[in-house]
Amino acid sequence: MKTPPIPKTPPIPTTPPTPTTPSTPLTLADLAPRGAERWPHAPALRWRTAGGTPRQLTFTEAREATDEIARGLMALGLAPGDRVAIQSRLRPEWTLTLLAAASCGLVLVSLLPTTVPEEIVHVVNDCDAKAIICEDGEQLAKLRTALPDLPGLRHIIVIDQEPGADIPPTTLAELRAAGSHAVPAAALARRRAAVTPDDLLVIIYTSGTTGPKKGCALSHRNYVAVLRAHPAPPQRAPDEPDTSHGTVFVVTGPHTIALLMQLLSWWSGYTFASFSGSSPDRMPAELRAASPAIVPLVPLALEMVYRSVLASRSAAGRAELIDAARAGLRVRRMRAAGEPVPDDLQRWFDHADSTLFAAVRERFGGNLRRATVSGAPVSPDILSFFVGCGLPLVECYGMTETAAAATSNSPGDNRLGTVGKPLPGVEIAISEDGEVLIKGDHVFRGYWGYDEGEFGAVRDGWLYTGDLGELDQDGYLRLTGRKKELIQLSNGMAVTPHPLERELRTHPLVSQAVLYGETKPHLVALLTLDAERAAQWAAERGLPTDVRTLAAQPLLLEEMGRALEAANATLQEYFRAKAFHVLDRDLSMATGELTVSMKVARPVVHARFRELYESLYE
Repeated sequence: MKTPPIPKTPPIPTTPPTPTTPSTPLTLADLAPRGAERWPHAPALRWRTAGGTPRQLTFTEAREATDEIARGLMALGLAPGDRVAIQSRLRPEWTLTLLAAASCGLVLVSLLPTTVPEEIVHVVNDCDAKAIICEDGEQLAKLRTALPDLPGLRHIIVIDQEPGADIPPTTLAELRAAGSHAVPAAALARRRAAVTPDDLLVIIYTSGTTGPKKGCALSHRNYVAVLRAHPAPPQRAPDEPDTSHGTVFVVTGPHTIALLMQLLSWWSGYTFASFSGSSPDRMPAELRAASPAIVPLVPLALEMVYRSVLASRSAAGRAELIDAARAGLRVRRMRAAGEPVPDDLQRWFDHADSTLFAAVRERFGGNLRRATVSGAPVSPDILSFFVGCGLPLVECYGMTETAAAATSNSPGDNRLGTVGKPLPGVEIAISEDGEVLIKGDHVFRGYWGYDEGEFGAVRDGWLYTGDLGELDQDGYLRLTGRKKELIQLSNGMAVTPHPLERELRTHPLVSQAVLYGETKPHLVALLTLDAERAAQWAAERGLPTDVRTLAAQPLLLEEMGRALEAANATLQEYFRAKAFHVLDRDLSMATGELTVSMKVARPVVHARFRELYESLYE
């Protein structure tokens, strides 16, 4: 293997991890009983049934269910270290299964609900899963197709049993009942006590935006390191009323960020809730209804809320709000720097904060203590807008290989345009070729089935992230692109697609923008429309409101041309796109064009629409 580049910057000095106390757990095996002991009557999980009825489980009730699932899995003969796959939406049973696996030393392997049979075969065989938990009949049907190629799979469990299923699985309810009778509580206690910090907790298969899926093997130690360092608001005091603390609300599917947030909820005493996933357009409304204290967002979700806020106002009202947010940001910066605010500006700000800005904050439920955005580049204009309106919104940085966390800003120390400083216990350095390197107890053990150094992931304790970045003199990290996503133009210039894509997505009608141009003289862009906003825009102009028809309308194409021109104007020549096409549908996870963390799966999009892209050069 080639010697890795020597870091061009010395590592940022590590902030010591939060000191441990006798009550600080070293593994997550005791997370469920610890939560039930500290917050027995507080709600641990909240959700709505398919019919919309609200439900909840207290920490005590959830702990009882967790123990029953753990004992049920033990009754199947699963030994410490065995892998259990789960294919389901993010729902209470997912959280309970995660805690159950942690309790008895099993390793949970997440399969997305959109996973097709071929991928089920790859993941289940790759990790040698002995059991799989399926959500419903739809997932059982996929498993039925894959089953002949799964020789090592011994047990099938289903959460929602449907009549007439031709695979006779064990239901989760039956598993819980069997475990309660067959495995004594003392046996689970012994298994729990035997779990060590270096035992694996989960294997998460990467979303594969630039290549085949590989399983990231993450241990109890990795997640404990992150939870100890996580800059969440203070923990709930024992038996503190729920209304004074709040909810963690997750908008993504069951993947890296969601997994960390489930653990954080039990670590700190929050109530966990998640987006139903029924329709992306429902996300802003569900976010508002959840009224969370903490919400981790991906840029696409933040952009959806931004477009929703602006769409509710007239053109003049939108301009007024955007201008007010800019002024609000200026006042907040003056206050943070200890500078005096002129009396007339202060009076204006106080009025705007209680009217315009309060209405924007209400979009997040009105109780927000901390919102983070990570996973992909976010528009500085959108971030500045929400911070100017008084949202405690910060950028942070992490990846699956770091248990979802590495750096973060904080509401009181928020340097816009950066992803913050290293968390306690984390070291950051930049290699000679500009790659971000990370070291710490949160860094994963490697990819399942491969040696530590394979794929160049971890060398001498440093994780080579594949992200490009720079550190400023104060230790804030600024990300500039992805090494594998750089586009090499025919003139030899390597350009990152993110700045222009990010600018294009700030237009109210644009949901996605994906650039193309490898070995070409210039970039071109594929654009998709936000169906709800586009329909409203079209109706105001007497145009067809369905996206399939609207995408080809001359007025719409003129509007998109102006959007591209405006976005191009903010960038240097070689970052600009010379042509575009508006797709007649949005990208989606169901088609494999978006990952579960709502990132664009660039190779999939490029391959699927290659002919369309190429036609833009004719």
